[in-house]
Amino acid sequence: MKKRILLALAVTLIIGGLFFWFVDLDQVIEQLRQADWRLLAAGIGALLVAYVLLAVRWRYLLGNRPGFFPSFHAVNISNLVNSLTPIPEIALRVLITGGGSGMSIPGATSGMLIERSLEQVLRVLAFLVALLTGYVIALKTSSMLVNAGLILGFLVLMILIIRNAESIVSWMQIQLARFPRLDQRRVEKVFSDLVAGLRMAGGPRQLTYGLFMSFGIWGAFFVFAYLVLLGLNIHLPVEQMVAITLLTLAVAPPSAPGTPGLYQATIVGALSLIAGLDPALMTAYAIMVHILQVIPLVVLGIWGAMGTNLTLRTLFQQRQTVPVEGDER
Repeated sequence: MKKRILLALAVTLIIGGLFFWFVDLDQVIEQLRQADWRLLAAGIGALLVAYVLLAVRWRYLLGNRPGFFPSFHAVNISNLVNSLTPIPEIALRVLITGGGSGMSIPGATSGMLIERSLEQVLRVLAFLVALLTGYVIALKTSSMLVNAGLILGFLVLMILIIRNAESIVSWMQIQLARFPRLDQRRVEKVFSDLVAGLRMAGGPRQLTYGLFMSFGIWGAFFVFAYLVLLGLNIHLPVEQMVAITLLTLAVAPPSAPGTPGLYQATIVGALSLIAGLDPALMTAYAIMVHILQVIPLVVLGIWGAMGTNLTLRTLFQQRQTVPVEGDER
């Protein structure tokens, strides 16, 4: 585990270093100095609204079993760690949530599968609307069809898994029963929690409400990213500003933060699809978007860690244990 984290960190540093090596940092710094901090502060306000809604959606998909603040802390801690390190936000939030509030790790995993599916839908919509503005360079039809097909296939696969969860889990249990060293009671407990979670979070009503919540979350994300553009005194046609904002959210939404360097490179690379943009200007934009995400996350993440008495050691300890009814503690 540690080796994988170190390897990911090394790759991130190399990519980030190469990215900043080819950027005019003096021009970027000058652009940041001219920022209107009132608009940037308003952007942080919109971002805080989005973080609250993220916690509400996360709690809802888990059947309202965790309280609001445990859900809020889990979202913020995992996002903060993922903003600064290569540790995946998805895995970390599942571990944090599965450590208490009557929620198991398999149950939290099922909620995460549904949430990621909803996020993929919003990312695709953001990209399509960006294309409709007319400012995004036309991509090859074959490339677009392949990408759309992969995303559609992923969503169809998720729906099939949800609808046939019990049959799939029964088959997997039969296969795992061939391994005598596995504790079958624990295997049954894991899979029963996973199925229960998928049924709860993947019902038509839950998916509909979850999608509406996702639109609210992404609406707040859009306001945040657009206000950052205005705060950096970037004045372009409204349609082009909308295209920049939507492409940024499509490739690097605040609900899936990334590590410094790699995050900025991802955004600037995506914005290269819009002709005529100044690379230094877009780099300043990508840097500011990331900084303004990290500032509130540092405060909220530390608050969450203190409120939950959470340490990485306890996380990795609880990862190794799945409680089973009747076990002695």
